[in-house]
Formats: sequence, structure tokens, C-alpha cells
Amino acid sequence: MFLNFGKRFTLLSIFSLLAVCSLTAVAQDKIWREVSPAELQMKTPQVEPDADAEAVFWEVRVDDSSDSDLSLSHYVRVKIFTERGREKYSKFDVPFTRGIKIKDLAARVIKPDGSIVEITKQDIFEREIIKANKVKIKAKSFAVPGIEPGVIVEYRYREAVGDAGAKGMTLVFQREIPVQKLSYYYKPYNKKEPNYQSFNFTDTKFIKDDKGFYLAQRTNVPAFKEEPRMPPGDTVRPWMLLQGSSFGLVNASAFSISYTIKDPKIPTLYWGAVSTEYSGLVKQMNKPDKEIKRTAAELTASASTPEEKLRKLYEFCQTQIRNTNFDTSLTDEQRAKLPKNKTLADVLKNKSAGSQFIDMLFGAMASSLGMETRIALAGDRSKMFFNPGMTNDSFIHPAAIAVKVGENWKFFNPGVKFLPAGMLVWYEEDVWAMLVGEKNYSWEQTPLSGIDKTVAKRTGKFKLLEDGTLEGTVKVEYTGQNALDFKMDNYDESANTREENLKNEIKARMTTAEISDFSVSDIVDAEKPVIYQYKVRVPNYAQKTGKRLFLQPGFFEYGGSPIFSSATRKYDVFFRYPWSEEDEVQIELPKGFALDNADAPGMLEDPQKIGSLKINIGMNKEGNIMSYRRKFHFGGGEKILFPVGSYQPLRNLFDGFHKADTHTITLKQN
Repeated sequence: MFLNFGKRFTLLSIFSLLAVCSLTAVAQDKIWREVSPAELQMKTPQVEPDADAEAVFWEVRVDDSSDSDLSLSHYVRVKIFTERGREKYSKFDVPFTRGIKIKDLAARVIKPDGSIVEITKQDIFEREIIKANKVKIKAKSFAVPGIEPGVIVEYRYREAVGDAGAKGMTLVFQREIPVQKLSYYYKPYNKKEPNYQSFNFTDTKFIKDDKGFYLAQRTNVPAFKEEPRMPPGDTVRPWMLLQGSSFGLVNASAFSISYTIKDPKIPTLYWGAVSTEYSGLVKQMNKPDKEIKRTAAELTASASTPEEKLRKLYEFCQTQIRNTNFDTSLTDEQRAKLPKNKTLADVLKNKSAGSQFIDMLFGAMASSLGMETRIALAGDRSKMFFNPGMTNDSFIHPAAIAVKVGENWKFFNPGVKFLPAGMLVWYEEDVWAMLVGEKNYSWEQTPLSGIDKTVAKRTGKFKLLEDGTLEGTVKVEYTGQNALDFKMDNYDESANTREENLKNEIKARMTTAEISDFSVSDIVDAEKPVIYQYKVRVPNYAQKTGKRLFLQPGFFEYGGSPIFSSATRKYDVFFRYPWSEEDEVQIELPKGFALDNADAPGMLEDPQKIGSLKINIGMNKEGNIMSYRRKFHFGGGEKILFPVGSYQPLRNLFDGFHKADTHTITLKQN
């Protein structure tokens, strides 16, 4: 619990979402600002010549001066240049969650002749736009009247957030459209100067402005444009984090109180304070009761090595403790009525808990066997590339239990229902983790699983008809991160939804494909691969010209597009994890047809063997069956991040992979 002498709580991460998703605006008052003749007559964008729309200004005022409430006022003026710009700004959503009130929402359209069309209160309605992980996000929504190329669209609104402060809020300094003037006005609490960290830019500072506000401003800001396989947005897009020193309560009694002071200006002291706040949990974990100790001893009685013991504990925690975070049979009401776990002994007794309690029980069992255990707080590679110089504890989260085996730390997270022992979720691999002990902490880098851990084995047995139709059966087996991704995406879906998702994925490559007899197995078993099978029929798979059929034997790459199509690149190239693929395809050729030109692509790999592709094509003349075998991997040497300067050779390599994968052979009718 934080001791905040002015405000009880800090602003949660939802404001990052609102800052990014909101394309609407509001002034600090209710008066529209005058539109200049030059703005009305503007014919072309000033920041990017080919822009569909451009913000003349984008302004946010953050007022943190109140003792209780936080106020954010937004005001944006956008000029529309094309039909695509008209479509993009014809409808708006202003998202908000519980505790946030949207006030003074207004919008208008100013035509080049100066005439104005305003939305009315009757045009604004409330709806639910996102529902993920049982969290509802609502929005104030409306359509913009009279919008067309050449007009100016203005929006404004105010967010009133009760009992909150600006500390922890992110300010995004690049939007999805070009902005001529992007401004943040910030009035800190207690009239203090702004305390903030800048990421991915250094040319913008807060300077003192009027009425207690400080101003940070950028001009002629190009639009933020995503690129294929780029690092997460917070690693490349310019943004600021509002922060400040805070007090953390560690212990309190009738005679004393102990607390920490987290000063973001001094990283070692800051992270030391964070570690102290978590040390109580570590002490709780490292002092298991007799029942936990007895159970751990019984489970590991037949194990002879630390690795075997940890695997048995992991399996027990993952399979014998009901994980309420992943239990699809529970309703919200039933989940609320489950027995409450106040201690780790309660988890063992109730055989039911949430993910973090399950992790802690695993750590307590390992500790009871004499192993050194710590709580690992790790960064999230899906959001940003964290390093310990970034002094904000929102950048790390409880990710795993670290257990020392020999001289090395091993990481375990049985609280993720489908995660195999010895692995972490991909975004917690290859990141900095703070290992918190009872009295100290250390930084370690989590391991990255190699190409042998994440494998897709794909087999297909087909028959090719004389008219070019391909029909047969397919079996796909996923392990490692591929399997985990599939399970996390599908464990709570119905069989019909899973089948529909697969059909959509295949039809994205082969629009005429007909899928039937779909089945999937081992969707909830962490230690088993995901296996799904189906029958498929694809009319016109092979193209017939006279007495020849042109056939692409690489079924699983059919219809795919090159990963990198742009000739230039702005950002580094980032792959989530190393992976490999093993394909085996058999195609029975139509009667009377034989191979006319069936050369196989040569082996392709880079000098460092980061990526490799080998294809073999053979023929069983007795059964007139062609065999196609493909072995591919990328991420060899655990290399998954590449500087923008290496884009061209990387693009050339993947263009070569694509050309080989889409290689076509010719069949000739005798």
C-alpha cells in the first residue's frame, strides 16, 4: 500500500490507452477557438505531402492540482484532404472505464466557406467497445455530420478522474496522423516542477507556461506508421512518463512504522525500495508450514536431481490446483464465492487459487526442500524493451519464481495453465528480471527458448485431380511458443469458433478452400503439443494450361505474401521468438500425368545460419506419388532483433525464402 499524502491513488495504465486511442478533442473551456482563413483554405498537408488528414493542433491539458480529482482536457483540430480521411474521421469513440467521467463532449465541422455543422447531444450515445479478460471498456460514440474533403473537424472533451493523480501517466508525442503542433500542458500537484522521463526522443522539455501549467511541445510531427515485425510501440515511439517520488508502507505496528522512499532519479535506491516492498511476500513464501513441507517431500520422494524435483512440484501445482484464472466453467458469481486464500497453506488445503497464488505455492514447496527461491519481477517484451535504468515499477510485473539450481537461476511459472515447465511466456523471455530475496535483490536476464523448442510439424496427404483440384487430409502439430499461443487464444472458445478461426486463416491464403472434419486435441495439457487435423478440398489449386498442370507443392506456404514488401525501413526488425518448421507433403498425381519440370530449390541460408531453408522433392513412380519435404528455421543463435541497417540483406533473405516456398513445378499429360 502506497502512502500518498496528497492523493490516495496514482493513475492506472488505462490512460495510456486513452491517450493513444482517442482521436477526439476538448478545450479547457467551452468556447471554440477561431479558425483562421488560411486553415479554411488549406489545400495540401504541411507535414506529410500524401497525408489523408492532418491535425492543425493536438492539445491535451493535464490538471493535477486538485487534492482529489485529475482533469484531462483534449482539443484537436483536423483538416480533411481525401476520401480516406473522410472515412477515418466520420465516426468517433471516446473510451473510458469505471471511475472516469467524460464531460463537455462536443464536435463540429467547419466547411471552407466558414459555415458550421455541430453535433447535438442527441447524436452522442454510449456503448461497450471492448470486453477482454472480464474487463469492460465503454465509449461515448457519435458520427460526424457533414464531413467531406476540405473541411475542418474539431473535437473536445474532458476526462474527470476521481481520487487519482498524474504520476504514472504516459504522454504520447506522436500520433497516427501528422500533427502540425502537438502540445501537452501539465499542472503538477503542489506546484512542483514536472518530474518525468523521456523515451525515444530528447528534443522536448517541459517549460513554464501560464496559470501554473508547464508546456511540452513538438511541431511538424509525422504520423506514426507501423511496419511489419517492428519492436513494440513504446520502444520506438516518442513518449514521456510522468513520475515522482513515492512512499511505500513496509510494516506498521502500534510502536513503529517502516516505509520506503522510491526516488526515480537514483535507480539503485529506487529498485532497492521496490525490492523491499516485495520482500514480505518472499518471506511468506520461504516459510512454508508443515503441510506444505510434507506434501513437497512426498511429491519428490522418487526424484534424484533438483531438476526432477522441480518438475514434479511444477506438475502438481499446475494440474492439481484448480487455476481459477483459466477455469472456463466458473461464472463471475461462482468465482466470487470460492473459498478465500489468506495463506499459501490455504491454497494447498482448498486445491484452488489464482495464478499468482499457484506460483507462490510452487516457490514455497521448492523452498521447503532447501532450495533458494526468489520472486522474479520481469519486463514485458510485447510492450517495451525494459532495462534497469528505467525507474518505474509499472514496467515490471511478477512473472515467475526463480529457483537457484547449481550456479544458475531457473524460472518457473506454473500459474500460466498451459506453459510447459522450463519455459516462460514469449514476452517474458530474454528480458531483465529483478530477483527479489528477503534482504536483497539482483538483476538477471531470462533465457530465450531456441529454434528446437518452438516447432511446427505439418503433414499433408493429398490427391490432385485432372482439373487442378487438390483434396486430402492435413495434420498440424505445434510445440513451444506456437502451442502456447494457440492454447491461450482458443482454450475458452467453442469447437465451432476454433474451426471457424482456422477456416478464416486458411481462406486468407486459399479463398476457394473447403474445410471439413476439423478436430483438435490437447488444448489444455501444458506438456503435450497442440494437434489439429482437417480435410480440405481446394478447387483450382493447380493451374491447368492445355496438357500441363502448374503445381505449387508447398501447400502450407501457398498463397503467402513476402514478409517485407517495402524498399525502405525506419525501425529495427523484431521477431518474437526463434522457431522452426518441418513440412512433409505427399501428392498423388492424376492418372496420365508425370513430372515435366520438377527441380527443387537449392538450400538457402545466411552465413551465420540465423535462417535456413531446405526443400527436397522426390517421386515414387510406382504409385505416381510426389513427396515434398521442407525444413526451415529462423532465430538461430538466438538472434531475433536486427538493426534497421541490416534491413536490406534481411529482406533479401526472406524474399529468397518466399521464392523457394512458392516454387512451382510442371506436370505434363502423357
